[in-house]
Parts: sequence; structure tokens; C-alpha cells
Amino acid sequence: MKKIYKFVFMLFILCASFLYAEERYEAKLIKKIYSFGTASINGTYYPFGNAISRLFSKNLKKLVTVAEPTAGSVANVNLLRKKQIELALIQSDVVWMAYQGSVIFKGNPFKDLRVLASLYSEKVQIVVRADSNINSLDDLKGKKISVGERESGSAAGAIQILEAAGLKNNEDYSLVYERFTKATELLSDGYIDAVYYVGGVPADGLVRLSERIPIRLLEIPEKVINQLTTSYPYYSKENIDNNSYKGHTKKVNTLGFKALLVGTTRLPSEEVFNILTVIYSNPKIMSDHNEILVELNKNDAIKGVDAAMLHDGASEFFMNQSRK
Repeated sequence: MKKIYKFVFMLFILCASFLYAEERYEAKLIKKIYSFGTASINGTYYPFGNAISRLFSKNLKKLVTVAEPTAGSVANVNLLRKKQIELALIQSDVVWMAYQGSVIFKGNPFKDLRVLASLYSEKVQIVVRADSNINSLDDLKGKKISVGERESGSAAGAIQILEAAGLKNNEDYSLVYERFTKATELLSDGYIDAVYYVGGVPADGLVRLSERIPIRLLEIPEKVINQLTTSYPYYSKENIDNNSYKGHTKKVNTLGFKALLVGTTRLPSEEVFNILTVIYSNPKIMSDHNEILVELNKNDAIKGVDAAMLHDGASEFFMNQSRK
């Protein structure tokens, strides 16, 4: 009988010790870990997301974010909807389509989607070989065009721009869904005719491509630019300066989007306020090689963002900044 009592007593001590240790362990888990959806590791979103994540880890006491490579903007919307990520970088056109439930999200609006800030401009860059006979968008008829991965923002926007230029999808051209780095290789080797890319200028992949082969950037006609900027709030008129790439000697008119930092209504307002405080206290976002990826401008942070789509914490942050 004493052995039984002794066994029960030891079991009680063991369970009590385990519960105490578990309680101490739980007490130490004071930081939330958020997944941060970016895009392909070969583009700008992934290194930019990594740079921001390092800022958060260094400056936020209760939050750690981990930059996750994804297929791109459309994939990030779906991951946010499924609650598989908490933050994301998404093109402004894709955010607008998702919130409204239009175009590629027709009939499936995502009203819990919220914008934290507009971070920087991205430009549409349509690139062909300089030795090709492609000199305008009209010349893309019958051609193979790489538009990024299937769930990327680039793929969504390319079809809309080409249709505005009078080219019908699945009839006048063939889409190739391929990651950016692979696409530049395919263009260099002559397997595709054009690369459609949306991002900052100069884009590292296009810089490397222009050093291998002569390239040409196609201009988007003024009529198409006016049509799209009038019809859709997420487009802006942009240009690509001459000498942006080797052999590129002519300024080219094009369209642009904004890279948006996005979450959902699930994010607490206090966290959003703290996130934006960290970002705009460090406006020069650095890469792994200590090069400036993006220099943020607080004055442009909510330009073109529908007030209904702005997170409450972001509204409070930018209202507070305007009083200073």
C-alpha cells in the first residue's frame, strides 16, 4: 500500500512540475509570429519583405514577421482570405479587384481586405529583343508573351492592358506563365517573344538581360494609357527614362501601379499603428547587400487609396502624422 501511495505522490509531483514548466514556457511566448506574403525570390517583393521583417524584429517588442515567398499578388489575396498569412505586398490593381469582387475576383469580393500603406511605384515594362520586328503592342499579335507566374499581379494586369490595346486573350497572342528570371532566359534564347514585367526601374533581371543581348522596351500608346487611367483608379501614367538599361536610349511612356502593404480587419489597430511607425521611422529600406531597395515617402502613403479600404490603425497613424 505504501508503494502505491508513493507512486501516486511522485506522479502528482511530476504533473505539477510539468504544468509549472508549461506555464513558464507560455509566459515566455510574448511575441506573435506573422507570415508576410511577398512573391518570387527573384523579384523585388521578397527582398523588400525581408528587409521590412528585419526592421520589425529589431524594433517591435511583441511581433516578429517572416517573409514568405509566394506566387505573387493574386496568391497573396487568396492566402490572406484563407488566414494562412497576416501581411502581404500586393499590387494596387489586384487589391482593388479583390475588394470590389471584379475582373479576376468577379462575384467573390474580399471586404475584410485592408490597406496599411502605399509604399512605392511599380512600372509596366514590356521587353523584346532589339533585333526582333516588334516595335509596338500591335506587333505582339501572334507572339508568345511571358507574364509572370500564374497567380502573380503581373499576369492579371497584362491581359487588361493588352485587351485595351485591341489584342484579345487566347486569340491574338499566347501567354507563357513563367517566373521572371526564367522568362529573361527564354527571351535571350529566342523561345519567347516578349517579357511583361511590373516592378521598379531599373529591374535587376532586365539589367542583366540587357548586358547579354540588346533589348527594346515597348511604349504603351497614349490612348491606352488615358483609357485605363480614366476607367480604373489603380493605374497611373508613368515613364521609363532613357539609359535605364544598356542600349535603351529613348524615354518610354508606360503605366504604373503601387506596391501596397496589405492585411485584413483581423489585425489590431494598435499593431498596425506600431508597424507603420517602424516603417516610416526607417524610410530607406535596405537590402541584404546594404543597398537601398526603396526610399519611402510618407506624403504619398495613402494617395489613390480608397478610404474604405484603409485599415483603422492606418487611418489613425496618418491622421496623427498630419497634425505634426
